[in-house]
Amino acid sequence: MMSWRGNMRGLIILVIVIILFSTVTNNSASAYLNSTNQQTPFDDFDLTITNLTFSKSEPKEGDNITISVNVSNNESFPIPNEEIPIQNLTLTLIRFEENITERKISMEPKTNSTFDFEWKTVGGRQTITAFLSVETTDSNERAPLDEMSKEIWVEPEPIGDVYSPILALAIIFLVVFGSVTIPSIIAFLTDKNSSRKEK
Repeated sequence: MMSWRGNMRGLIILVIVIILFSTVTNNSASAYLNSTNQQTPFDDFDLTITNLTFSKSEPKEGDNITISVNVSNNESFPIPNEEIPIQNLTLTLIRFEENITERKISMEPKTNSTFDFEWKTVGGRQTITAFLSVETTDSNERAPLDEMSKEIWVEPEPIGDVYSPILALAIIFLVVFGSVTIPSIIAFLTDKNSSRKEK
């Protein structure tokens, strides 16, 4: 009788353990599926920078111009059977190695969007790069998606009016030269006239 009760207790405990284990497994599996559904692999993204334009083709140094960047999202992601926008994108403008500005953006499926940036120009030949990236899962790094570079010539600011200082220096030189030489010429002529009179 005791062994039968012991067997029943063991069987009940075993059933309880199996039920608890299957519940935990189902919960962790559904959590994993949910997290996988929410994260689209970066390799599946098809985002491209299609154009990079300047509001002025030959600006002068110090001008405020608009840099327009066109971004195209060529894919749509059904999750499930529902198209969602791509979030956590960053569009950065770089002049050589220096960041001009950056902006967080999102892209709807199968769309083209243009993003405008204001820039105060720097003189000389400049290379502007638009760089598109997306945050990785740990949010500490960015995965590059696309980039585009274009050059622009910015007319340097003129040094100033160089003729006025040169003219001023010439006048000063003539005044100094005249103030030194004219008295000596007058003295020379006076001495010459007096010597003639004495003769």
